Amino acid sequence: MRWIILFLVAASCSTASAAPQINAVPSEVRKHLASLNAECRGYGGQPGKSPELIKVGDLTGDGALDYVIDLNGYNCDGAASAMAAGQSGAGVAIFASGPAGTATKVYEDTVYGAAIDTKGPKPRLYLDLGGVPCGQKNAAKIAFSNWKFCSRPVDWNPAKRTFDLAPLAQARMF
Repeated sequence: MRWIILFLVAASCSTASAAPQINAVPSEVRKHLASLNAECRGYGGQPGKSPELIKVGDLTGDGALDYVIDLNGYNCDGAASAMAAGQSGAGVAIFASGPAGTATKVYEDTVYGAAIDTKGPKPRLYLDLGGVPCGQKNAAKIAFSNWKFCSRPVDWNPAKRTFDLAPLAQARMF
């Protein structure tokens, strides 16, 4: 089982920098991946190759890699619909690096995708969202097909040790 998880980590890393070494992936991230694999199997599926599942980059500015697990990129052969939230998107979890190669889950939400932009002075995570987080206050009252969608950055809040959505003015509208 451990080798399957490590293989999944190695095969699924999409990086903003160099790919992490398998032995350097924090145990908290490996445990999260193991729980995803167990959930997939519990629904009668088989974890498949998921090259877009994990994204890494220094998102907190501390010089260490942070990990983004985006279920929009998870392949559960035979039970794909059980692992996603359908038109609501799928789960994303962000693990911030800690001392001695540890990591802590510091953010979790449902999104349509996640991407690390490396074009600026530091890597920045953008989450694909729809409706209210994109400034559409009436989203609950209108058809999903009429929703506004955007890619909105998240900013590290060191005092709270979490990520917060950046101001709506920084969103990239679709």
